[in-house]
Amino acid sequence: MSTSDATKDHLSLFKSLAIDGPTAVGKSVIGKALAISLGLFFCDTGMMYRAATLAVLRNGIKISDQDAIFRCVQGSKISLTWETKDTPLVIMGGEDVSNHLRDPAIDSTVSKVAELSKVRAVLVEQQRKIADEGPVVMVGRDIGTFILPEARTKIFLDASLEERARRRQRDERNAGRDTNYDEVFKSISIRDAADNTGHRAITVEQAAKDAKVVDTDLLSIVEVVDQCIALYRKSNLV
Repeated sequence: MSTSDATKDHLSLFKSLAIDGPTAVGKSVIGKALAISLGLFFCDTGMMYRAATLAVLRNGIKISDQDAIFRCVQGSKISLTWETKDTPLVIMGGEDVSNHLRDPAIDSTVSKVAELSKVRAVLVEQQRKIADEGPVVMVGRDIGTFILPEARTKIFLDASLEERARRRQRDERNAGRDTNYDEVFKSISIRDAADNTGHRAITVEQAAKDAKVVDTDLLSIVEVVDQCIALYRKSNLV
């Protein structure tokens, strides 16, 4: 295969937008808005890991049994399908589990499932297939460094822990769930510590070398989206 053929075959990977950042920084909100503005499909890899965790919990598998977790995830047939480009549904074994992925039990367990290299290998393969079928806005962990290193546009969204806690608390209240700032702050702190294994891109220092950092602390959603659109258009000359 010639270089030009290889480039053509993987054009959708190049034209995808990779978004990384820590928990509760707003990746999903920004990613969905970008999908609408740019006409790309939105892919939240975190939802796929939550679905994997749901499968593990439903099957009563102990977190210490890594081989059983891998077999469970491998056999769960987790995929995405879209009603609209910004609204992916998470399908597991033919069931739409999208509305079951915010359970507190999943919140407290997903990091332990996601840190397993065999689990990541299964889901990363699926995520790359999704991006290879058509350009996507993909958000999550290690998107620019590992999942879509070919993407011309890599963005790392950053925000202080305090601001992330305020945003998550607001989201929880908007969803009708009663919570307080201290609880949310502690939960995000614990999640940050669990994710920070030294092998995952969750801080600016761990971002892809060619990623553009967007500090969102003092920016509105519209301002963040506008900056990201400008970066994407510059990278892809559109």
